[in-house]
Amino acid sequence: MTITDERIAAQNAINAQTNEIEGHLLRILSDWQGLKARKVSGYGGFVQKLQQQLDAYCKDHGYNQPDGDWWLNVSASYTSVLATVRNTKTAMKAEAYLARFNEADGVLTSIGEGWQRRTDYTADGVNAALKEAEQLEEQARQLRSSVREFARP
Repeated sequence: MTITDERIAAQNAINAQTNEIEGHLLRILSDWQGLKARKVSGYGGFVQKLQQQLDAYCKDHGYNQPDGDWWLNVSASYTSVLATVRNTKTAMKAEAYLARFNEADGVLTSIGEGWQRRTDYTADGVNAALKEAEQLEEQARQLRSSVREFARP
């Protein structure tokens, strides 16, 4: 399989957008550290004031618009706050870990550190890396086969 220039451009774009969004959301959530950010009764969700901030952020940046290219969903999974960024034109998506909260009381206990996703991929570089990985995997299979008598059952 050969990775195309279009696929590389789409990945670089989603990574750049996610890097930017993650930074903004970490700053928003940093004001909530030590405070109740999640509801623990009913259907859960973010407390009203935080949800309003998140909605305003999406609106101000043009996310989640019916004719827009970018969709942003900030949600909770178990005790983590996550962001999912989607590009409607390329069907690419990326996720970002944002924070951790206490399940019992909804208090935000820690903020993520952020992670800079690469935005400088090239088709030649990715294709070369994939080819090298395939060769190394074949070498590993051959090496394991040469000592199979000693492999654990």
